[in-house]
Amino acid sequence: MTTSWIARHWRGPLSIVTLWLAFAGVHYVLILVNLYSLSNPMGDVFQVYRGWVDQAQQGQVPGIDATFVYPLPSLLPMLLADVVGGQANYGLGWLLVVTAGNAVAFAALTLWRSSSRDARLRQVAAWWWLILMALLGPVALGRIDAISVPIALLALLSLRRRPEIAGALLTFGAWLKIWPAAVFAAAFIVLRHRLWLVAGALVVCAAVLIPAFALGGGSNVLSFVTEQTGRGLQVEAVAATVPMWLASMQVPGYSASYSMEILTFQVYGPGTEFVSALLTPVLAVAVLGVVLLALVSKRRGMPFTRLFPALSLALVLSFIVFNKVGSPQFITWLAPVIVFGLIVDVRRFALPAGIALCIAWLTQVIYPGNYNFVTDAHAAGVALLAGRNGLLVVLLVWALWAMWPRSRRAAPTAARSAVGEHRADRVADVMDLQQEPVVAEVRSNRDGPVT
Repeated sequence: MTTSWIARHWRGPLSIVTLWLAFAGVHYVLILVNLYSLSNPMGDVFQVYRGWVDQAQQGQVPGIDATFVYPLPSLLPMLLADVVGGQANYGLGWLLVVTAGNAVAFAALTLWRSSSRDARLRQVAAWWWLILMALLGPVALGRIDAISVPIALLALLSLRRRPEIAGALLTFGAWLKIWPAAVFAAAFIVLRHRLWLVAGALVVCAAVLIPAFALGGGSNVLSFVTEQTGRGLQVEAVAATVPMWLASMQVPGYSASYSMEILTFQVYGPGTEFVSALLTPVLAVAVLGVVLLALVSKRRGMPFTRLFPALSLALVLSFIVFNKVGSPQFITWLAPVIVFGLIVDVRRFALPAGIALCIAWLTQVIYPGNYNFVTDAHAAGVALLAGRNGLLVVLLVWALWAMWPRSRRAAPTAARSAVGEHRADRVADVMDLQQEPVVAEVRSNRDGPVT
């Protein structure tokens, strides 16, 4: 039976067997690099996460008994890694937990509805995700962000059929790292059945907050919000590019050094504190601007398959581009939304998918192998950093262009070019687009304008 199953599914590079062999190979290599690289890419896991686990086991639970830089549920995978690997093999335990989460999402991507008409596009998207992880390197597995990625991907795959499940998953992901809230916001704006989305979110919030308050963590459960406000301008942040250039040219007053308070490298110099303080309101304004643009595009009849993926990407990139922090693991945030975009509109998302791969590769070149060139403000390191940050801005501009409102009369044409005549039925079969009145109208009125 095993031989016959392999024979049925071994059909070249897009076959399920090949995909899973590649999945195993990529994760095996990344696990080895994380555990044995001299650059210590898992420093946060071994030193910081393990320290929080020890603190919790000693009765001082971060987020309950003390302030915490992350949301309280982010302790769960850290504690699970201790269960899997124990104190002696905590790093391996962490990597196995992340790999298991990725395997669940990868199975949903490649095995769920594998006979549907979009199976090939799911397999293409699965290959892209594996390549992104390989290009990004060890941080693709070695940070808490890696836990949130498969959760967000599972949410996107269930969004149209089970919005309550998607809402719960995205909310839980946001309780690990805040970025999935951007995808939740995009879904809330675009979906008509948003009440189910909110219902799932409320259940998860209640499951987190009620026990936290019952255990006496009322004053600390939301401390992750205030803990982030004390950060300065991290060397890898997009907004730090110019000060880093000045530091590399040895302009008086500009330098990069390690902050023992926040445990990260920051850039210092005239104006950096002002820029750091300004970024939080700028981020809020940027998100508001993206939301308003999405509302206009939705009002003008832009279909779900075009608006939602671009909107999700624009909001996630806003969280990166206008952030005072620019950690390399932030690039993992791009994976779920681009995978979803490739499934529903592969031709349109081929360009941002390619740009994201370049961003991932430049990020790995910077960290961990050549990170000292950045922290020492060396010209070569700053040039690599500037190139990576520039591509992030380009990707944000693309996302805004993709969701730019078109005229009402152009809506059916745009929908046809984005989805394709032969692809519209395929997308509807997978994503249940017939439930969306606007898209249904486009499909049933292909020879006339949407009014």
